[in-house]
Amino acid sequence: MAEQYKLLFVESFKGRVLFNVPMREYTTLKIGGPADVMAFPRDEADLKHLLSFAGTKGFRVYVIGGGSNMLVRDGGIRGIVVNITEGFTDVSWMDEERAVVGAGVRLSALSRECAERGLGGLEFATGIPATVGGAVCMNAGAYGGEMKDVVEGIEVIGHRGRKGFIPAGKLKFSYRYAELPEGAVIVNVHMKFRKTNKKAIEERTREFKRRRDATTPTGLPSAGSIFKNPDGIPAGKLIEEAGLKGVSSGDAKISEVHANYIVNTGNARAADVLNLIALMRDRVFAKTGIMLEPEIKVIGENI
Repeated sequence: MAEQYKLLFVESFKGRVLFNVPMREYTTLKIGGPADVMAFPRDEADLKHLLSFAGTKGFRVYVIGGGSNMLVRDGGIRGIVVNITEGFTDVSWMDEERAVVGAGVRLSALSRECAERGLGGLEFATGIPATVGGAVCMNAGAYGGEMKDVVEGIEVIGHRGRKGFIPAGKLKFSYRYAELPEGAVIVNVHMKFRKTNKKAIEERTREFKRRRDATTPTGLPSAGSIFKNPDGIPAGKLIEEAGLKGVSSGDAKISEVHANYIVNTGNARAADVLNLIALMRDRVFAKTGIMLEPEIKVIGENI
């Protein structure tokens, strides 16, 4: 298996390259079969090399950061997983309110730094286990705040290794969605915050953390919300009213704390999670006529 990827071991590639990597070790749900290759680019030159290599060989590329909001099937991933968490972690402050943030920066860490600087806009990000790049891709948000509120634009490298800048207006942000060119990988995010009273930031952050701790499952692996909220109706409420709280399939279980979460109670398989997702969707549709739209991204192969 490794032979076809051996050209990744060129002297110019500075990052790590791993083979036959269990994806359960790199997702917050702790589920997933092996990926052929996982590469950790250190910088843009590394990333360009990876994308060029993959394009030449016809290998599929998957980009991950914190591993949240995703489910990897039990057969794993054929192709190259680009893990940005060991590069693209710089934060360059352009002035008191603007920064260029690496796509691999943890969103929660950036939220804390903003609070220390008296900058508002990211209080909603408290406790979200995502990288900045991943948060932009899905327009992550909570408690009335979203990434679109603080993003001015993104720097990307395309599948041919060309770098470009996309202003926020062209990303067509909407609920849990941003439109990126196919094959483009975010490397930096240009962000603008607002000067705010530090005490007010601390109070909002504490309140959001309190609400998150009270309404989301902790202590067991999960991937975050499974479905988007349809037309402002909480998907968790619809799933709960369909009588599905606490229902299990194997070691996967619909959370008894929040019905829009599936938790891994031991050694759950992706197939278990997919069974529950189908049950949740079908039961809610049968009861309400509402077809829930997945928020979680499912990738990889079946066994």
